[in-house]
Amino acid sequence: MRNTKKLLVAMGLAFAVLISAMPIQNADGEQIVAQAATIKLSRKTLNLKIGESATLKISGMRKTAKWSSGNKYVASVNKSGKVLAVGEGTTYVKAKIAKKTLSCKVTVTSSFNANKVKKNISIEYQDSGHGVVAILKNNNKVNVDLDAKLVYYKNGKMLDSKSDCNRAFESGKECVLYFDAPSDSDYNDVSYDNYKMSLSVDEATNAVCDVRNIMVQSDIGADNVTVEATNDSGKDFSFVKISCLMYDASGNLIKYDYHYAECEKNGDTDYFSFSFPYDSNYDTIYPSSYKIYVDEAYTYTWLQ
Repeated sequence: MRNTKKLLVAMGLAFAVLISAMPIQNADGEQIVAQAATIKLSRKTLNLKIGESATLKISGMRKTAKWSSGNKYVASVNKSGKVLAVGEGTTYVKAKIAKKTLSCKVTVTSSFNANKVKKNISIEYQDSGHGVVAILKNNNKVNVDLDAKLVYYKNGKMLDSKSDCNRAFESGKECVLYFDAPSDSDYNDVSYDNYKMSLSVDEATNAVCDVRNIMVQSDIGADNVTVEATNDSGKDFSFVKISCLMYDASGNLIKYDYHYAECEKNGDTDYFSFSFPYDSNYDTIYPSSYKIYVDEAYTYTWLQ
């Protein structure tokens, strides 16, 4: 009896194998082999550095998958399954095929090197005599949280230190920092003959920013530069900071000013003006040229 059961089991297995590889005909009469396919994702886990990417592939199914990321600020994914590491953290990238969902755990870590990042920030100094402007360009591939301190000197002696910052200094973009000149107790400028700036940087991992889509138009107005700023980013921000530099006919900086534009909400437009400088007699100084910078347009992931 026991041998009979074993024989029946063996026959059943053989029949299952025979059926799984049995030739059948398609609509054109051609013979094909029917095989049971298992749908799999090429990776169940991914470990990436910020800025790195990897492509997930699906085997066992020819249908198009619908890809999604649980947190696009950690990792994004396109329709081809290419995963891009955006910010530190962990999320799941999923591929939905018909009624089946496959997932891959994506862990993103930082390869941030502060010394290397600082070397990749170019700086141009412009001195108005009443303070120093630093025009910085972020040549790194990451957005930077930046603090700057500038020390003023006279005859080798430190006079005073000033500070400025940018909480979402975007990759490939420029921003303006400003440092007031030293002053005495009567608020009069104290002359200086040298200055030195130091930077402290970190990765702006929690900043959601997009200065390139703050659209700015400007005109010379009535003793001012009048600006129109529109938020076309598709995002809502907490801060939008815009600076204006004014120059004389020789290209010397004669005024710096900034404004927090009230166009934080997507689609909003704000209008504001930067007044022309004036001399000690309060007579207006008319600039020969000016330049507008969108320094910051950002919010934080936890505020969205």
